[in-house]
Amino acid sequence: MEMMQKISCLVLLVFGLAQSSVLPVEKCTLTDKSCMITAVQKMVPVFTAGMPEIGVEVLDVMKMDDVKFELSGLQFSLNDGTLKGMKTAVIDDLNWDLKKKVFTIDFHVDAVVKGHYIAAGHLLILPINGDGQLKLKLKNLKIKLVISYQEVKNGEKDHFKLTKHSVDYKVIDNAHFNLSNLFNGNKELSEPMLKFMNENWKQIAAEFGKPLVDSAANKLYQNIVVVFEKLPIGDIANV
Repeated sequence: MEMMQKISCLVLLVFGLAQSSVLPVEKCTLTDKSCMITAVQKMVPVFTAGMPEIGVEVLDVMKMDDVKFELSGLQFSLNDGTLKGMKTAVIDDLNWDLKKKVFTIDFHVDAVVKGHYIAAGHLLILPINGDGQLKLKLKNLKIKLVISYQEVKNGEKDHFKLTKHSVDYKVIDNAHFNLSNLFNGNKELSEPMLKFMNENWKQIAAEFGKPLVDSAANKLYQNIVVVFEKLPIGDIANV
């Protein structure tokens, strides 16, 4: 029971829960990287299942916010989007800077994004037009999430108040695109376009993937904020 009452600060930070008594992990100091990586990895499937009683959403399958952008000649939107795969995320690195009040988590995941897309304009060198269903498979998607915070008083206890975040990404192994109803279902146009996209996946993912990654990272950050509104620092870390 004593062990189950302890908790990693980064577990809460990245994969938060409201009650430390349900977590079978040790409490870590903020700068103990090895301890935090182990604890966070154990908590990945727990956090992504969601904690509705405290407002933490289900993150696998994640309901993404709608995405709309115009970039490099392409107008694109994705509605009713979902992302599957977060429960299998692998934690690669964790770093906490106590002076700058910034912490960074690096992880990788195989993910599948689905939703209703609308595309018009040019994709790299080719014209594109479509209104249908998107399925995007991302193999070995690497994410670096950087979060800034402040220490504030909430009642009589100290809390972390998260203030902002940023995200970097790279698709390492492969991205596979499947878009229905390209060019109004014209196979003579749609099949060469899909072939072009999948042959040039690395450039397309690098140039046009950021709005989708940002949407997922924003949802993750919003849920981390919820956790830190509930838990004082002393309950979640050795201080």
